[in-house]
Amino acid sequence: MIRRGALAALALLATAGAAEAQQRQTIDFEGRQKGQPVRVPAEIYWPAAQGPASEGIVPAMVIHHGSGGISDQRELRYARELAAMGVAAVVIDSFRPRGVTSTVEDQSAVSGPDFNRDALAVLIALGANSRINRNRVGIMGFSKGGTSALMAAHLNLLAATGLPPGLRYALHVPFYPSCATQYYRPRTTGQPIYMLLGGADTYVGVEPCTTYAEALRANGARIEVKVYPGAGHGFDGGRAYANRRGENYSQCVFQQQSDGSFVERKSGVATHTADGKPVQGAMAKALAACRTLGVSGGLQEAAATQSLVDMKSYVRRGLLGGG
Repeated sequence: MIRRGALAALALLATAGAAEAQQRQTIDFEGRQKGQPVRVPAEIYWPAAQGPASEGIVPAMVIHHGSGGISDQRELRYARELAAMGVAAVVIDSFRPRGVTSTVEDQSAVSGPDFNRDALAVLIALGANSRINRNRVGIMGFSKGGTSALMAAHLNLLAATGLPPGLRYALHVPFYPSCATQYYRPRTTGQPIYMLLGGADTYVGVEPCTTYAEALRANGARIEVKVYPGAGHGFDGGRAYANRRGENYSQCVFQQQSDGSFVERKSGVATHTADGKPVQGAMAKALAACRTLGVSGGLQEAAATQSLVDMKSYVRRGLLGGG
C-alpha cells in the first residue's frame, strides 16, 4: 500500500509538472538593436484554468524588466501573482537576444527607444493571439521597463511604431520609471496610468515624474500617482544594492519645447532641433552637467507589500472588470 501510495504521489507530481509546463509558452517578435533587427522573446504565463488549450480568452499583462534584467524576486513573482488572478502574464526579455545582462553601468547598451519599441511590438504580437483578449492587455514595468510602460501611452510613439488601428494598451502600471523625456503638451491614448514611486528614490528621482504627471493630466491623461514614503528605487525587488559606477540620470530632464526641439533642463542645452535631429556635441555637453555616477536601492517591506495590493486592485479594475 505504501508503494502504491508513493507511485500515485509521483504520478500526481508528474501530472502537475506537465500541467505547469503546458501553462507556459514562449513567443517572439521583431525588435531592433542599434539599427539591426533582433528577435525578442517573451514568455507567457497562462492562468491555470485558461491555458493555451482551453476555450477561454483571457486578459494579459506585459511585464517589462529593469536595468538589471529579469529577476525571480520581481518580474517572475509578479507573473505568478497575475496568472493566479486569471491574467496571462507576458514577461519580455529585452536583454538576452542583444547579448546584454545589465545596463546599470551603460544605459546605451540597450537604448531607451529600442526598449520602448519592444513594449509596443509585443502588443502587436499579442493582439494577433487568439487566446488573448486584445482589448484587455495592460503593461507594467520597473525602472527602465517602467519607462517603456509609461511611454507606451504616448500617441506619437504609437504612430511611429505602426500599431494597427484601435490596438492600444488598456492600462499602464509603471513602477519607479525615469521621466527624463518630457513631451510638450503630451497626448496619450486616454487609457489609465497608475504610476508607483518611491519617496526616497535617488536613482531616477521623484520630482521629474510627479511634475510630468501634472503635465500629462493637464493634457487629458487619466493618471494616478502613488508615492510610498521612505521607499527607494526597486522597493519591491530583492536585497539592497549599491553600485558606484551605475549611471544616474535623476537630474537629467529633456523637455520638449513648443517648436518641437528638446532642451535639457539643468544645463539649458538644446539637444535636438525642431525637426528631431540631434545637435552635434550637445548631448555630451548636457550629460556632463546632469549625469552622475552611483545608484542604489532595494527591498522596502512595507512598500513592497502595499504596492502588490495596489497593483492587484488596479488590474482587477482595469483588466478583470472588478470594482
